[in-house]
Amino acid sequence: MDCKLGHIFEFIRNGVNIKQGLEGGYPITRIETISNGFIDRNKMGYAGITDPEKYSDYLLQDGDILMSHINSEKHLGKTAIYEGDDVIIHGMNLLCLRPKKKKAYPRYVYYYLNHFDFKKQIPKITKKSVNQASFSVSDLKKLKIYCPSIDQQKQIADVLDKAQELIDKRKAQIEALDQLIESVFLEMFGDPIKNSSDYCLLPVEKLCTHILGGGTPSKRKPEFYRGDIPWVTPKDMKSILTHDSRDHINENAIANSSAKRIPPHSLLMVIRSGILKKKLPLSINMREVTVNQDMKAFIVDKKKVTVEYLLYFFHFYQRVLLNRVRSVTADNLDFKQIKKTLVPVPSIKQQEKFTALFYKIIKEKEKNQLQLVQLENNFQSLMQRAFRGELFSNHSVQPEQTTEGSTCYPISAS
Repeated sequence: MDCKLGHIFEFIRNGVNIKQGLEGGYPITRIETISNGFIDRNKMGYAGITDPEKYSDYLLQDGDILMSHINSEKHLGKTAIYEGDDVIIHGMNLLCLRPKKKKAYPRYVYYYLNHFDFKKQIPKITKKSVNQASFSVSDLKKLKIYCPSIDQQKQIADVLDKAQELIDKRKAQIEALDQLIESVFLEMFGDPIKNSSDYCLLPVEKLCTHILGGGTPSKRKPEFYRGDIPWVTPKDMKSILTHDSRDHINENAIANSSAKRIPPHSLLMVIRSGILKKKLPLSINMREVTVNQDMKAFIVDKKKVTVEYLLYFFHFYQRVLLNRVRSVTADNLDFKQIKKTLVPVPSIKQQEKFTALFYKIIKEKEKNQLQLVQLENNFQSLMQRAFRGELFSNHSVQPEQTTEGSTCYPISAS
């Protein structure tokens, strides 16, 4: 049931070349439009076009699929599906793939183009240049897709839609829990930037017993990186709590570098990284760690402040700090200003109440994150079986509860 992509689409083509820059008029897709894996209407271009009929051959239709074919290598082949009836013009640097309705069900094709079985074909047709990579339409048309009957495609897409819906709901729950922590903080302490509760103000350096920088043991001595002491770098700062790191070092590495041991329950902060253009990564280390030179660790005076309170102060205060980010060889914060930053300081009892609520919410969030991992694993398994022809014909898919709150879809005889 494999067939070539070129056989199931009315066309695969680049968009119309329109010089963008003017405001207003009808939106035009551009390479950033699908950068997040979906068609983002906030990332479209404009050229003041008020008569879309001039570009009628390039107006998106419900079920059209957009694909990145000129991009950095890791983004090459990124795909999104358009569903709707808005007037959107297909612009340059994204391919539009329009399925033949009798041969290809759009959502089935969308799922397949995002699956590993298809993605692993992309490098075979990729041509690399200095700053980007690309592939041609003619080469893309030759790639293969598993193509059962339309009815079977619809059945598979329906199952995958339901599984994706569960994943989306779990992600929404996790996001809501993050927002809940923010709401609890604001309800208890008010806006920390305005100090709306009129708390006593103290500089950060007066709230800490130590503020430590990090260091990088010599990369010329790989033996330094054979150990069990976490060495946290900005790439590890993905979560509000840090339990481990990608890289580890040993005692020898600490003795021969500026890396220092950071005690548990300190506040870790990235002060130099390109990510500072967007956000300020913050985390509490749940075990003893070391950090690299792009980070600082704040060891709080527990009689004055809890690390959880200080973390959320900086969470809200980051918009002030990031406005001051200056670019030298990398984006970085002025650490002297950070130390002098005035922090509203509620009573330690109030802070401890927040800490208790913080960990209660975090526990619920971690449970949801575990369930999300299970759902995503189930989803990958579903796609693998679907594109091997195991989710249709004389089989039906019945949801089955696994661990609390998660669902998988085993095959059962109909």
